[in-house]
Amino acid sequence: MARPPVHSEPPPGEPAGPRQLADRRHRVRLLAVALAVALLAWFAVANLRQVRIDFWVFHRQAPLIVVILISGLLGALITFLVMRRSPKAGRAPKDG
Repeated sequence: MARPPVHSEPPPGEPAGPRQLADRRHRVRLLAVALAVALLAWFAVANLRQVRIDFWVFHRQAPLIVVILISGLLGALITFLVMRRSPKAGRAPKDG
């Protein structure tokens, strides 16, 4: 007797199991990230002119695309660092 494949989708009448829901959430998250990256890239390419960047001590000219991409990467880095922090880190244990 043939067994169904391990990675098969449940029949339309049956509810999806926890593994299928996790896979679906993962695919939706990847799609959302891909869409956000595509929008950032499109926005950056649409803004190619030179801009003045003011730092505390010096000033530079750079293409706006570079400023947008660096800002996006810094935002992603900050998000990564904040999200990987343990939710219980830094909390004092409760008494009683």
